[in-house]
Amino acid sequence: MNTPKRIGEIIEELRKDPNSFVSIIERNASSCPFHQHVGQTPLEEWLDNQDVMQLLHISPRTLQTLRSNGTLPFSRIGNKLFYRRADIQQILKDNYTMFKLRGNGNIE
Repeated sequence: MNTPKRIGEIIEELRKDPNSFVSIIERNASSCPFHQHVGQTPLEEWLDNQDVMQLLHISPRTLQTLRSNGTLPFSRIGNKLFYRRADIQQILKDNYTMFKLRGNGNIE
């Protein structure tokens, strides 16, 4: 296993060859846990507010309620909110019912 470079060594390497920055990133990307986590969720799997409202046919207030009560996890970057497609699919799956029971136990 390679020993990590000190920051001074990295800076010196960048002074000698500015293009080496790309190789440093590529070498260290495989060992970085954040990079591995990001790689598990491609950007195509994230939806913004408008996409979710159109997909589920819900209002902005309903979407806010789903966020507020913890039903729908989200990620915030600045003022923009994003949702994982898999989380939305899981919520739909978890709340799926084939039939509805009346108060007296009979099927509607």
